Amino acid sequence: MGLFDRVRGLFGGDDAEPEPATGHDDAEVAPEPTTDPADRGRSGVNEAADGEKSGSHGSHWDTVTTGQMDVISTIRGAVESGMPTEWRTDDGETVVGYRAGAGPISTLVVTDPGGELWTAYPVAEGITHELAVETVVPWANGVEAQLTGALGDSTVSVFATNYVAIDERIEGTRQVELAALCYDLNPADDETLTVDDEHEFSTAGMAGFVPFDGGDADDYVFQTRIESVKQVEFGDATIYRCRAPLFRDAHGNDYEISVYAAEHACDGYVPEAGDDVEGVFWLQGWLS
Repeated sequence: MGLFDRVRGLFGGDDAEPEPATGHDDAEVAPEPTTDPADRGRSGVNEAADGEKSGSHGSHWDTVTTGQMDVISTIRGAVESGMPTEWRTDDGETVVGYRAGAGPISTLVVTDPGGELWTAYPVAEGITHELAVETVVPWANGVEAQLTGALGDSTVSVFATNYVAIDERIEGTRQVELAALCYDLNPADDETLTVDDEHEFSTAGMAGFVPFDGGDADDYVFQTRIESVKQVEFGDATIYRCRAPLFRDAHGNDYEISVYAAEHACDGYVPEAGDDVEGVFWLQGWLS
């Protein structure tokens, strides 16, 4: 099977052979993911037959591009231009990683030594925070995982973008570069809410996030106020890179991250500094 067919397999294309959503030929084939009506906030992660998580990145690629052919071209380009690095999976197998991209969003591709594609996904530069990692959930392919831990007085789950390169115990306090890729981004309305039938407060300037119903552990609904915006590129796509608080703790401290929203995810809206925005994003973290 060629690279083209393997990439189509990541999207569940009609012409692709049955394949694990991420992984290789020897892995168990995962069931089809359950989608939400708007097809937002879905990383395609399911329980594989052996109880491990098996997933895909179809909706994750939707955050930075609009077509399968663009993704195929991006993955092929990363393999052709990226510097190959050998890593070991959880099971001791050798895999080869390629990372390519000149801007703040790059592409990470993992293959076996023979060039068979295991997985590929976009990786975004973020802002570094101290995360007390409590739980690591490896995916069935042995090269991907999600982490859950304490960030200030909040608990977050992130997709570990460089899990395949970590050869030591992850649990404990780690420096993690946090970034979010938006499935959609919209202006947020200023509302007045009442708590306990007597205390009113405005949602203007609010910064917070909650799990997205129907998404995976690292998919969140959020509202925040944009601190700054810079326009960047990923291939032919225009993407807005925003600096904004993920949340504000009980002491008023902001935990800022990089939030990326492609033009097609904004549906005509152009974010600006000072805007209150809301949407759904995929939260990822690069461990150092």
